[in-house]
Amino acid sequence: MKIKKILAVIPAAGIGHRFGEKKPKQYAQLNALSVIENTVNELLKSKLIDKLIIVISEGDRYIKNQNFYKNKTIQLINGGSSRAESVNNALNHECANGYDYVLVHDAARPNFSYTIISKLLENLMESKSSGSFPHIPISDSLRSKELGTVYKNEYFLAQTPQVCSFHDLKQSLQLCISDGVNVPDESFALEYSGFNVSRILGSRSNIKITYKDDLKLLSKFNTRTGTGFDVHRYQEGNGITLGGFKVPCEYSIIAHSDGDVLLHSIADSILGASALGDIGIFFSDQDINNKGLDSKKIIEFCLNKIESIGMEIYNIDSTIICEQPKINPFRDNILKSLSQILGIPESKIGLKATTAEKLGIIGKNKAISVQSLVNLKDK
Repeated sequence: MKIKKILAVIPAAGIGHRFGEKKPKQYAQLNALSVIENTVNELLKSKLIDKLIIVISEGDRYIKNQNFYKNKTIQLINGGSSRAESVNNALNHECANGYDYVLVHDAARPNFSYTIISKLLENLMESKSSGSFPHIPISDSLRSKELGTVYKNEYFLAQTPQVCSFHDLKQSLQLCISDGVNVPDESFALEYSGFNVSRILGSRSNIKITYKDDLKLLSKFNTRTGTGFDVHRYQEGNGITLGGFKVPCEYSIIAHSDGDVLLHSIADSILGASALGDIGIFFSDQDINNKGLDSKKIIEFCLNKIESIGMEIYNIDSTIICEQPKINPFRDNILKSLSQILGIPESKIGLKATTAEKLGIIGKNKAISVQSLVNLKDK
């Protein structure tokens, strides 16, 4: 069967009392975006989606601040007093005319993959059912207030997105509303009305945000990685600064700032993980105000940047490459200094040293370089 068009619907008119905040859970922050922004962005990756209707509550004062607000693929409409009424409003809207299939997805379920959409459609058509949904087995013990322990293998958890026949779902929702039946999801409405539904295996990471702790769980899935590199020439002197600690030697660094090559490398890795470029953008060596700049101020700037997007350092790994000075005698001092500057324990800082095997400018003992990698995570 050839698929002509697919309509997507996100019911987002709920308040979410169990979430425990004045702001509805779909507008809570996750990965520097709102929950619903994450959901919409992932959904619109699918080329199968022709139109998206987002159903919001009347007087919603947050929707205009969302990054998709002016997207022409999206239609915003007011919802009803229940999920069934909200989705039914979407199916009866003038922009919903002419669709063969409808996909309904929870606004507060942002950690899904758009690739599941084609799998659901394929399952729906092969099974010749009226709807298809993802499910996962129950891992924990299951108990009933009245019956005690229940045999969990007879049950499973239903997720979204759910893909349905447009005509069959519309008919089913109207029947449920007429009968005053509570509709937890679209597959229930179809089954209540006598239509067949099928299912495929879902993903445990496709979590629906219900409580505030769910955001913390989802944030563990979000990490960013950045790399940094810096190199500086030597000149005669009485020591070089690495990670805020002055290592005594017969060299000093030729640099516009204080020349802390280790902190510069780490700063670049942090900015890279944040997609903000490099330290030269913010601390140009052409700016006289940066002459002799303490590199700890550069790190402070970078930490403030990642804090503003709700992230923090998870771990750092750096490799110092030089012939002289020897790093290992001062490794503990450098680690202690880095821990204080970065605000993370030493156990999350990898620090290694190697030589250039007498090759190039570093091998000739005329320069030093550092390569760093950082992992950021949500706070």
